Amino acid sequence: MSSPVRDRRLEQKYVFQSEESMKSTLRSLLADKAVMDELRGDITTMQSMTESISDESGQTLDALLEQGEAAISPLHEYTNLEAIILLRGRPVLLIQKKKWEEPPLQEIRKWLGDAEDPENELVRRIPSVGRIEVIGHSSDYIGTGWMLAEDVLVTNRHVVREFGLRKGGGFDFRINPEGDRYSARVDFLREYNRSNIAQVGIEEILFIEDNSDVRPDMALLRLSRGDGKLPAPIELDDSPLTLGPDDKPKLAVIGYPAEDGRNDAFAMRNIFKGIYRVKRLSPGRVMSVSPNGKVLEHDCTTLGGNSGSPVINLESGKACGLHYAGTYRERNLAVTAPWLKSRLREIAPGRTFILKTPSGTVAEIESDEERVRPPEDLAGRKGYHSDFLGEGFDLEVPLPQVSDEELRAKIAPVVGQDDGLLHYTHFSILMRKDRRMPFFTACNIDGQKLFNFPRGWDKWSLDGRLKEEYQNGEDLYRRNKLDRGHLVRRLDPVWGDKRAEAKQAEQDTFVFTNCMPQHSQLNQRDWLRLEDYVLGNADTRDFKVSVFTGPVMADNDIDYRGAKIPREYWKVTVMVNRQTEQLSATGYLLSQGDFLRDIEFVYGEFRTYQVALAEIEKKTGLVFDLSLYDPLGAVEGSPYRELTLLGDIVL
Repeated sequence: MSSPVRDRRLEQKYVFQSEESMKSTLRSLLADKAVMDELRGDITTMQSMTESISDESGQTLDALLEQGEAAISPLHEYTNLEAIILLRGRPVLLIQKKKWEEPPLQEIRKWLGDAEDPENELVRRIPSVGRIEVIGHSSDYIGTGWMLAEDVLVTNRHVVREFGLRKGGGFDFRINPEGDRYSARVDFLREYNRSNIAQVGIEEILFIEDNSDVRPDMALLRLSRGDGKLPAPIELDDSPLTLGPDDKPKLAVIGYPAEDGRNDAFAMRNIFKGIYRVKRLSPGRVMSVSPNGKVLEHDCTTLGGNSGSPVINLESGKACGLHYAGTYRERNLAVTAPWLKSRLREIAPGRTFILKTPSGTVAEIESDEERVRPPEDLAGRKGYHSDFLGEGFDLEVPLPQVSDEELRAKIAPVVGQDDGLLHYTHFSILMRKDRRMPFFTACNIDGQKLFNFPRGWDKWSLDGRLKEEYQNGEDLYRRNKLDRGHLVRRLDPVWGDKRAEAKQAEQDTFVFTNCMPQHSQLNQRDWLRLEDYVLGNADTRDFKVSVFTGPVMADNDIDYRGAKIPREYWKVTVMVNRQTEQLSATGYLLSQGDFLRDIEFVYGEFRTYQVALAEIEKKTGLVFDLSLYDPLGAVEGSPYRELTLLGDIVL
């Protein structure tokens, strides 16, 4: 029987992968005084369970119970007895009809409380945990997840990366080997000897954390509400865990452990009885918490399918951790609730996650009210510089001008700016009020001073210098397949002599004035790499480029939620040719032709063209005054050159 995500290095977490890992867990158990006292009192029953063991092993039983850790057999002398000790002291209990089977030890029964009591907090957590299933994947399920908010499921990033990936400004489902997009769901039942299911579709991949040791192994999924009611969220317990020398916090992990052939066959058979892939509850204790408070170690019995399980604090009934891995031969690991909650607060602006506060009241990380950056927060921004590429009239690149009076009347007024320009760090924007979109953006890029900050969650906000009625906000993007696409790329203005300047520029790109609706499946790879290509060209002087971008706002653009969705986008790049010491200005068009058909956003393939600047001027009503520097300006024939490779660009 295959194991979920068998080839993943993180799945070395399995407690029973080796004799030595068994010893580590056994040492933790031997330190659990109450459990060991009960095992000593139950020695007759223990011996009856080991009738097949030799007298020598029987002597080991007495020694282990009386001498504790000092009697643990050395490496490569693993005994059946030790597996039975673990079975009794750290069992994995089957869950049926949302109740766990009775533990073999009274001490564990006391920890867990009454499984028949509907007011037992642990009983109430069971329905909120499900197994993640991917249609078309080589494994029928790949891990565990649990309800974090009203329709949000949390699990591990290494689980979601089996079927999801970062794409553009958001996340999407991967393509399977047959060429189709994976789809996924969560089953909140899958109990032993029960055919009942409670499957809910995964509607959207909200977030996959970067693969970094400084980021929690976390991912967020939005579930389809459908016609049914989703399970209740599990509250995060962000109170500090108190670890006494003889009394470490009691825990329970709820999840779906999966079989793995690399583990010791005897241990697996004795502990799991050949039953895998169904919901189980595993009691245990905290072993330690990292000095920075971000990772807790625990000794609950887990296997690969437990990735993404909640670690429940039995005292509070809340989730104190997100189980994600284990270090080979050492311990199991979980992201602590405080770290999880802290990271959610960092990435959540722009999305709403409802969490419970310690007092039990409901709090929102971000309310339904639109996030607005006040004018004073953006004061002093210098914006685009026309002399950025060099001094002298011949190298000056002025902003494009709106050509006629009728269009100029549609420039959105800006507080403190008579010309309507919104200035940010290294870029500027001119907004068209009737379309709530930019006439253009203008950005200076210094390739020698760029910073490359890793991307977190997009924290979009409205610009307080402009009336909200002149901006498309969050309402345009909720619950649909539209992504928030940058016009000025996130990293284009992210440069400077100091890190703070570059960081400010990155934050400035996350304003809705710089945001355009784009379909989540839009492949803009070459379009987004145009600036990189021009910056890296051998003929580009000083690695400096000025870039203008914007939508082609046509009268027949499709209407959606009070906005018109553009079919085409344009871009103009300007640099100084190192050989001629003259400007070179090239224009591009990202076009989908007539493929955008209806409100469901059915797109055809986008194509990128190099076009004459005069063609962009005709489509937009803008005047660039750069035709003399356009290599296609004097070319007769079609003004469009399709770019299948970036090397096709004429500079």
